[in-house]
Amino acid sequence: MKKNLKKICSIVLFIICFGSAWIFGFSQGANWGWKANLPSPFEKIINKETPIEISDADMGIFWDTWKVVLEKYVGRHDLDAQKIILGATRGIINALKDPYSEFLDSEQTENLSQELSGEFYGVGMEIGRRDGFLAIIAPLPGTPAEKAGLKANDKIIKIDETEAIDLSPFEAAKLIRGPEGTKVTLIIYRSSWDETKKIELIRKKISIPSVRWEKIDNNIVYLKIYNFNQPLTFNFYKTALEIAFAKPQGLIIDLRNNPGGYLESVVDISGWFLEKGNIILKEDFGNDEVKIFRVRIGQALLKDIPTVILINEGTASASEILAGALRDNRGIKLIGEKSFGKGSVQELVSLKDNNSVKITISRWLTPNETIIEGNGLVPDIEVENEEEFGTFSKIDLEKDKQLQTAVAELQKLLITN
Repeated sequence: MKKNLKKICSIVLFIICFGSAWIFGFSQGANWGWKANLPSPFEKIINKETPIEISDADMGIFWDTWKVVLEKYVGRHDLDAQKIILGATRGIINALKDPYSEFLDSEQTENLSQELSGEFYGVGMEIGRRDGFLAIIAPLPGTPAEKAGLKANDKIIKIDETEAIDLSPFEAAKLIRGPEGTKVTLIIYRSSWDETKKIELIRKKISIPSVRWEKIDNNIVYLKIYNFNQPLTFNFYKTALEIAFAKPQGLIIDLRNNPGGYLESVVDISGWFLEKGNIILKEDFGNDEVKIFRVRIGQALLKDIPTVILINEGTASASEILAGALRDNRGIKLIGEKSFGKGSVQELVSLKDNNSVKITISRWLTPNETIIEGNGLVPDIEVENEEEFGTFSKIDLEKDKQLQTAVAELQKLLITN
């Protein structure tokens, strides 16, 4: 009896073990077979080659994450692989933590091209990131932004219903721009205010001027450079000749609220103020690579005219390059308020399908190697205006203290000379 019971137990135990092993094997085989018949996460991906001279890094985490999404994400059947790639590409640029480097899709690339060509639709202000916030660099002349009283360094908290704290400048510009005649509402904070304010703006066609000039006070020429966009080089050729033929005794260059633009434009017009061979700026590309930009064309028709320059917190980028070059080479005094401090150079690199990358390729130094990035240019004569003047406003020598100071300083130079 005991032998039969023992034999029965052995048989039952064998059946249990065999059954468990079979079930386990079947489930694992089925699971493996199911996965084996899944489409490869990468079988339709083209251009898999790694970049040339890439530093040591493990791309495994990217591919593993991609595989998890394709195998487990509940909406995996409706995924657009190209959108995922664009998102990942944008993440590469965002990881640089550089406020001026951005990945631009085809629509954003077109918007940038329109802006630098001197014409677009919106409210008319240059925006960037400062101290972790989206901020106005400068309102553009004669635009809804300027007429509404927006100023350099105003922080944009909200655009319509969208919080702006984490938006890139191009994401914000996309929300602010729109069809002519439509309304956009901004929530703005200014350091001198106790609370934020709601500003409603009506979009219009924005045509950006590049330069203008006129005579003021005893044959002094006032020269206003609004920005360094594409039309400036051509327009300045005509302007410089007109000023030279006018034979002024002094020259005031107004770079207030000039947000910058193309590096090539400032290099081109520097030759009207400096001699051929003078250093305009030094570009530091990192890794001990420094490129020196010198005046290439030596017209220098305006180099002997006693000159002063007006700057303020809206003076940025290419306008800081010009101001720094003229101060370092000719000892020209800067008058007004400390400039914005955007001392880096961006290159727009075209990619496939009209996408692009705006990437910081270098940081620039003035000829005397003054570092501008994050610091700005400190004026030789610091003057604040008691009231704000629009960039495109008519000259008001009675109220514009910065301009008054510039005229007075020129008159001292004329007496000395």
